[in-house]
Formats: sequence, structure tokens, C-alpha cells
Amino acid sequence: MSVHDRPREHDGTCHIWWADVQGTARSQRHLLSRAEQERADTLRQTDDQDRFVAGRALLRTLAADLLGTTANRVVVGSSCPDCPRPHGKPTLPGTEWQASISHSGRLVAVALSTAGPVGIDLERIDETIPLFELWPHILSAAESVACPHDTPHSFFRTWTRKEAVLKATGDGLRISMPRISVTPADAIPAVTSFLDRPELVDRIRLADLEPAPGYSASVAVISSASVDYTDHGITRFGRVLSGAGAR
Repeated sequence: MSVHDRPREHDGTCHIWWADVQGTARSQRHLLSRAEQERADTLRQTDDQDRFVAGRALLRTLAADLLGTTANRVVVGSSCPDCPRPHGKPTLPGTEWQASISHSGRLVAVALSTAGPVGIDLERIDETIPLFELWPHILSAAESVACPHDTPHSFFRTWTRKEAVLKATGDGLRISMPRISVTPADAIPAVTSFLDRPELVDRIRLADLEPAPGYSASVAVISSASVDYTDHGITRFGRVLSGAGAR
């Protein structure tokens, strides 16, 4: 990350980075804390280990640059509000930076902002997914009637928007996605209703991202002010290789 694109606190911007996860469980494991390494060891599949390690290593590398320290000295919290296990939303205690991680397929995404609580979601688009079976688990009643979701792209766009919102609020899967309504996949991203958090509807700033062909991603920030988005592109733990777009 160069001094020219280094994020600044209170710049009203949400910053997003991507990385390829292949092989990172071995090459980047040393950057993680002992607790994170132990959590990685509980994952049976190598691909799952790669994704977890890549997400935490990328977050630590980026945070280290922001905080002027080394990646293995960055403190990353992940306490769960419902149990003692460390699998909650990642935090950077003692700083004003809000963080979110998502991974799917061969990609991992990290979002950082001081504009407000942030959530990012990334999903590899599965062209074979049984859409009709999943609609009741994703769509609200209003969306089922008003908005066709007959393609994998539109379905996953709605999915990532909603999951990004639930990550930003910290609710995760404790709130079901049908309790949120968002604009149609081809419209400007926005939350139109949130049964459990109606007071947040006007404060949720939502954006769609284009990480790579075959993927859908969205990011949400809770803020009373407008939020800009800077996509720093695909990185190799700090070195930008290519760009991507947000809308």
C-alpha cells in the first residue's frame, strides 16, 4: 500500500481489498495469533483453511500498515455475543477502525472504515443452485411478489446485499434474511425495509462490488452521513495487482 492510497481516519470512506486465497494457509499462517491458528486447525478442508488464514492475514497486514506496527502484533478481536467461542465479527480493539471479512471460492475480501460499522459479503455464483428452493430463505414476502429473481446473478446480488447488512449490524444469521428487503438487483443498492431494525433503514449505506467474473459482492456501512467507497483491487497482502469497481 503506497502513501498515496493509504486510508485515513474520518475520511468518510469505506476501503475494500481482495486477495487470492490459494496456498495461504501455509505461506501466511505465521501472521496469525495462536488462537487464530488453532481455529484454522479445526477446519478439515485445505480450501477452508486457506480462506480463513487469507482473511485474517490480509486484515492484519492492512491494519499493521494503518497502525504503524507489524502484522503479528495487531490485536484482532472476534468474541461472539452468544457464546465464549472466538468466531464473532472481527474487531480492531483500541482503534476507530471497523472491519469485516468475507471469503468464497478462491477470493477473500476485507473492508475497513471509520465511517461506521461495516459489513462485506462475497459469494461465488453457483449457476446450478436450485433458486426456487432457496427463495423462501432469502427473499421477503414483498420481494417474492414484486421482484423476479430468476437468474443466479440476481439471486446472489440480493443475497450479498442482505448478508452485508447483517454483518454491519453484527446480527449475522440471528436475523433471517427475509426480514430485510432491498432494491431489485439491477437497481441502485439500498435497504427498503428492515423489520428488526427500522431505525437503521435510512442510515444503511449499501454498495455493490465487482471483484471478479463469477462472483457477487456487496458492502454496507451504517452511517448518518454519506459514504464513499474505494476499491483497492486484488492485492498480495499489501501490493496492488489489479483494480475493481463499486457502485
